[in-house]
Amino acid sequence: MALQTATSIDDSPAPAAEAEAGYPARGVAWWTVTVLTILSCLSLLDRQIMALLIPDIRRELGLSDFQMGLLQGVVFSLFYVTFGLLFGWIIDRFSRRGVVYAGVTFWSLATAACGMASNFFQLMLARFGVGAGEAALNPAAYSIISDSFPKRRLSFALSVFGAGTYIGVGVSLLLGGFLISAFPKEGIDVPLLGHLSAWRAVFLAAGLPGVLIALLIWTMTDPPRRERLAGPSTSIGDTVRYMRTHWRFYTGHFLGTAMLASCGYGFQVWSPTFLLRNFEIKITEVVSILAPISVVGGVAGGLMAGWVADRLFARGMKDAHLRYFIVAGLAQAVFLTLAMTASRLEVFIVFLLLSNIMSGYAGVGPAALQLVTPNNYRGQISAAYLFVTSLLGTGLGPTLVGAFTTYLFQDDSKVGWAIALNAVIAAPLAALLYAFALKPMRQAVAQVEQGAAKPA
Repeated sequence: MALQTATSIDDSPAPAAEAEAGYPARGVAWWTVTVLTILSCLSLLDRQIMALLIPDIRRELGLSDFQMGLLQGVVFSLFYVTFGLLFGWIIDRFSRRGVVYAGVTFWSLATAACGMASNFFQLMLARFGVGAGEAALNPAAYSIISDSFPKRRLSFALSVFGAGTYIGVGVSLLLGGFLISAFPKEGIDVPLLGHLSAWRAVFLAAGLPGVLIALLIWTMTDPPRRERLAGPSTSIGDTVRYMRTHWRFYTGHFLGTAMLASCGYGFQVWSPTFLLRNFEIKITEVVSILAPISVVGGVAGGLMAGWVADRLFARGMKDAHLRYFIVAGLAQAVFLTLAMTASRLEVFIVFLLLSNIMSGYAGVGPAALQLVTPNNYRGQISAAYLFVTSLLGTGLGPTLVGAFTTYLFQDDSKVGWAIALNAVIAAPLAALLYAFALKPMRQAVAQVEQGAAKPA
């Protein structure tokens, strides 16, 4: 089977040429990215708001650091990755906008439900719901954006979408800090629900607006699918056979990104707690420190990563994305370790900013995936990518940090050392895994560009 409407990276940059090739107009394409980025920010708000509420939740429900790590790590990720595989299959066959709309609505309601939990089990179920809903967004977004931009601009476009991760973390910190300050410490009375603790009201205020924001998805287009294999719709078996043909690339890329995600999410979830415990500052000060660093460092680093990868790829370096990660990932771990072991707040801020600038894999990682994957398989393979990176990254990182603090160091004040240990283990493993996938990526990209990609 041959690829249909395959597009070379050397296509004319003129807008007219892109339109003739079937790509949406630039304004339409960038509005698509804008809407998806807004929804990405929303997903991070609903996912990360719990990080600011750890002390209050622990106090009222009597939970440990390890249990909180589970709720933000493995518990969330289990449903995120499980439903992600299902959504990947659906996305390759049905309306991508419809899938995203359903996911955003569901995760928003599940976030609000977190505020109704009265014990660990109920909070776990609500977190399951958040994970299941959020699983719809990224596979669909990767597929839609890949059909909206030519390959030589794809890494940058996906990096803009990936910037939603960092903006979302910053916004969640700012909005979360605002909501925590806005609600009285003794809680509020809500019609039909009765008296709610402040942290419960924060979950309601963070989750319910998403039901309306989800409607934005209908203002963007779902572009025609490009680079599809000729013939009938591919099955899950076809997808598995294609991945098996390129197993070295997918193994190295998936697991390498998972290790970097473990490093990043381990810090992201526990950083407010680290500042509260180690520098004895107020939650409003925590927000004023972490939010700007997340937005400025993360967005700048993500866009830089996309720009560099696009330029190197266009010049013939077909494994540029993975080479960038090897260097940036090791640098990120070094800077993060220096930040976590700093005794002065100013030193912490400097090294954390540098670490965030090096963490721009949110857009470039998926871009590398789209470059070697025919359209027929993108939803399913993107879901498999998110399965691995979420289960091992989002799931393992926060859980390991909580476990290191509770069981290895046996000292709540050592959460910074736990974050650093997680990074020192994860980053070198990531570099080795990416190195394992360099040659296979070059070979896979060459096959796709020649229209020769097919299942074995």
